[in-house]
Amino acid sequence: MSILIRLLLAVLVAFPAAPALAQFYNDKTLTLLVNYGVGGNADTEARVYQQHLSKYIPGHPAIIIRNMPGAGGVTAMNQLGLNIGSQPDGLTLGYFTMSATVLITDDPVLKIKIDDLVPIAASRGWNLVYARKDIVPGGYRAPADFPGAHNVYVGGYSRASSHDTRLRLALDVMNLPYHMVTGFPGTAQVNKAMLQNEINFTGSSLPGYQTQVVPQIIKTGVGVVLFQYAIVGPDGKPTGNPALEQAGIPIFDVFYRQAFGKPPSGPKYDALLLTNDIATKMQRGMFLPKGSPPEAVAALRQAFTAVAGDPAFVADYRKITGEAPDLLSAAEVERIFDRIRDVSPEVKAVLKESIDKE
Repeated sequence: MSILIRLLLAVLVAFPAAPALAQFYNDKTLTLLVNYGVGGNADTEARVYQQHLSKYIPGHPAIIIRNMPGAGGVTAMNQLGLNIGSQPDGLTLGYFTMSATVLITDDPVLKIKIDDLVPIAASRGWNLVYARKDIVPGGYRAPADFPGAHNVYVGGYSRASSHDTRLRLALDVMNLPYHMVTGFPGTAQVNKAMLQNEINFTGSSLPGYQTQVVPQIIKTGVGVVLFQYAIVGPDGKPTGNPALEQAGIPIFDVFYRQAFGKPPSGPKYDALLLTNDIATKMQRGMFLPKGSPPEAVAALRQAFTAVAGDPAFVADYRKITGEAPDLLSAAEVERIFDRIRDVSPEVKAVLKESIDKE
C-alpha cells in the first residue's frame, strides 16, 4: 500500500465524512460552559466565540453561554468531566480558564483527571499584576517603592487556582508579608473590592484588564500596573509579551531587579516561572467530556481552526484583549498535558506548600 493511500485512510478515520458532521449539529444547540462568572475574562472571550463560531460548525447550531463559577473554575470542570447536568453528547463544550496549579498538584478539589477531557483547542494569554497606589506609604511611583509594601491584601478566586498561586509565589519571592482574600467569583467583584479598598493587590488576564481594570482602576488613578508574568522563551530565559513591554509593563524578573537590586531566584521562583509558562501557553481550554461522539470532536476542532482566521472574529477578539487570538490545536494541548504529567516532585512540593499556606 502506498504512503499516499495510507495517509488518505488515516484522514478518513480521523475525520468523519462531511455529511455526517453537518447532520450531527443540524437543528441543535451547543452550550459553552464557562467556569467563571458573567463579565469575567473567560466569559468575555467566550461571548466573542458565541457570535462567530456557529458559521464554521457544519449544521450551524445555536450557541448559548452557561456560566458556572466556583472553586476557582474547578466546579465547572468537575461538572463537565463527571457528566453532571449534561451528557457526553457533544452538545456541551467546556470553555475553561485553566488552572495549571490544580492540574500539576492533583489537587483534591479537582475530581477528574485530564484524561477525562477531550481537547478541542486552547488559547494562549498573558496575565499581569496591578495594585492600588496606596499599597506603599506615600503612594507607589516606581518598583523601588514596592519593598515598602507591608500591608498587602491579595484578591483571589480560590487557593488552588493558578491566579492565587502565582500571586502568592510572587510575594513570597519578594519576601513580603500578605493576607489572602479569596473566593471572588470573577474579575468584576475583585475590582469592586479594590475600589472599596478591601484589597490592594491582584492580577488579571488581558480581557479583564482592557475592559475593566484600565477604565476602573488605572485611568481613575486608583491603581497602577506593576508587572507581567514571564514565560520561558525559546532560549530558555524568561521573556514576556513584547506589546506589554512596549507599553511600559516589565516582566516580573525586571520588576524584581529594579525593586531589590538582584535577579529573583530560588525554588519558589522556579515554581512561579514554570506554573506561569504552562498557564500562559494554555490560558483557556476548550474541551468535550470523554466519550463524546467523534463527529462532534471533529466538527468542533475544525470550527475552532477556521474561526481563528475570520477577520471579523479577530477584530472583535482584539477589541477586548488588545491582541489577536493565539489558538493551539488539540495536539499542542496534549503536549502541554505531557509537560504537566512530567513536572518534578520538587516543583509539586513547592506548589502544594503554597496552596496549604495560611
